[in-house]
Amino acid sequence: MNVITYGSGAAWELVHTYSLGSVHPLGHIGRQSLISAMNGASLDLNQTADNAGSRIDRVVREDIQASLMERIRQQAEATDLLIWDINDERFGVVGTGNSTYVTRSPQLTAAHLSLPRETTVIVFGSDEHFALWQQASNEFVSFLKEQNLLEKTVLLDIPWASHDERGNDIALSYGLSPSEANSHFERYHRHLADLGVQILSESKTVSAADHRFGPAPFNFHDTVYHSVAQRLHQSLAETGRSTGTPGWNWDEQHKTEIKIWTSPQHANFGAPGRTEHLIRPRTKKTEVFPARLLVENTGSDTLLVISHGALPRSKYTLPRFEWMATLAARDENRIFLSDTALEGDRDFELAWFTGNAADDLTSRYADLVRKAAGELGATKIVFMGGSGGGFASLSLAAKVPGSRALVFNPQTIIRNYWHKSVDKYQKTLFPELNDRTQLASFGTRVDVTRVVTPAANQIIYVQNDNDTLHVEKHLSPYAARNGLPAETGVSSTGNVSVVMEHFAEGHNMPYREVLLDFVDIAVSGWNQPLLSWDNFPESSLTRTYRTVS
Repeated sequence: MNVITYGSGAAWELVHTYSLGSVHPLGHIGRQSLISAMNGASLDLNQTADNAGSRIDRVVREDIQASLMERIRQQAEATDLLIWDINDERFGVVGTGNSTYVTRSPQLTAAHLSLPRETTVIVFGSDEHFALWQQASNEFVSFLKEQNLLEKTVLLDIPWASHDERGNDIALSYGLSPSEANSHFERYHRHLADLGVQILSESKTVSAADHRFGPAPFNFHDTVYHSVAQRLHQSLAETGRSTGTPGWNWDEQHKTEIKIWTSPQHANFGAPGRTEHLIRPRTKKTEVFPARLLVENTGSDTLLVISHGALPRSKYTLPRFEWMATLAARDENRIFLSDTALEGDRDFELAWFTGNAADDLTSRYADLVRKAAGELGATKIVFMGGSGGGFASLSLAAKVPGSRALVFNPQTIIRNYWHKSVDKYQKTLFPELNDRTQLASFGTRVDVTRVVTPAANQIIYVQNDNDTLHVEKHLSPYAARNGLPAETGVSSTGNVSVVMEHFAEGHNMPYREVLLDFVDIAVSGWNQPLLSWDNFPESSLTRTYRTVS
C-alpha cells in the first residue's frame, strides 16, 4: 500500500515509525498549514533570506512555496492512502501581505527571515484563523476530489494527552493546554467531517514520558499508535482498501502481527499466544540496531530463549527465529531472538549478537529477556543455541542471574573461529580495528572464557567429540577457565556440566530428539547442582549416546 502523509506527529509517526512491509511511504508534507498551502507562494526567498536562502530548512522553503498540492499531485496516481492530521495548525500563521501566509513553525523562527514589515500573526483557534482555514480546507477537499483522492484520505483525530503512562500531568510550558487544544481541534475536525472527509478518532490517549522528541501532549505512547494502526487496518478492510494482509504489520512467514516499540520501557511481552516485536534503536543512547524477538506465551513458569547461529543468506531470510518447529509442542514459554546486526549486509552471515563498538546488543537483549520473563511470570530461564547461537546464549546467561544456558558446539572466543567469518565480522562491525586480533580489546563481549561463571548461573555444554576445531579452540579454554579438562565432566561448584559424545558428525547439530531430551534435562532439577553426564537419569538419550566405560 502506497501512502502519503500530510501533517506532523500522528500521521508521520504512524507510517514512518510504526509501519513495515506492506506500507510504502511515497512522501511526507509537514509544517505547512492549509492556510499557507492554499493561498500560493508567500515570499520571494531571494529577497527574504539575507542571501542565506540555501541554508533555509527544507520544510520552510516548501511552506513558502506552498508545495502541498504539487507534491500530492505528483504522486496522486500511485497513492493508495493519504493520511492527514492537522496538528501543525497549532502554530498559527503569519500574514505576509497580498493575502498570502506562512506557517509560524519553529523552523520558520529559526530561519531568521527578513519578513515584510506589515506581517501579522494569526493565532490557531481564533475566529480569524478558523475562517481562513475553513476556506482553505474547502478548496483542499475540492482538490482531493479532482485528484480522486478524497475517498483514499483518512484524517487522524488523536486528542492531546493530559498525562503520561506514569500518571504525570503533561503540559507544555508555552502555548495551549491539552484541553484548550482539543477544544479548538474539535471545531476544525467537525468541518472536515461535514465536507465528507473520513475521520479516524482515538478516544484514549497517553503521552510517553521518555519520548525521543521529549514529553509533550502530542508525543504519544507506542500503545496509542498500535491502537490507531489496528483500527485503521480494520477500517480499510471494511471499505475494500485492505493492505492485503491480516494486520497492519503482518509477518506472513511467522503468522503474527509485529508490534513496533520506540522504547524497551514501552514494550509489553505478556500477551497470550504468539507475538512478534521490533524495538527501534534509541539513537540518543548510541543504539544502532533494532531488536527483534518473537514471543510464545504458554502460561508456563519456564522460559526458553533461543538464539540462532550462522545464516547462509541465500537460504534464510531475516528475521530468523531458529528452532520454532522443533520446540512447537513444548509447554514452556519461548522467546526467539534474531541478530539484527546482519540486516545491513546481505553477505553477512554471523555476528554472534554482540552489536558493534557503540551498541552492546547482547546487553540490550538480556534486558529485554528479563523484562519479558517478569511479564510472562517465568521464574526459570534457559538460554539455548548452537554454534554462534551457543556463544550468544553463554553471553546472555552471564547477564541474567539465576538463568541456565544449554549450548551445542558453541564458539567461546570469536577470534578463534574460521578466519573468513571473523574477518567479515570485524570489518563490518568493528572497522575501526586494524584486524581480527584487536577484537580482544572488547573483552567479555567477544570472549566468554573471560566471564567468570557466577554460582547463580548454570551451563550445560554439549559438544560433538569429533568437532576438532571447537574442542581445541573453544571448549578447551572454556573448560580450563572452569577448572575442567576438555572432556565430559562437571565443575566442582556444580554449575558447569560438559557433555562430550558423538551426538553428530563434526560441527553438525544433534538430531531433534537429542536436542529435546537435553531441553528436558535443562528445565529439570532447578536450584540444584548440575549432574555429570555419567549421573544423568537413565533415558533413551543416555542409553544411545553415553559411552560405556
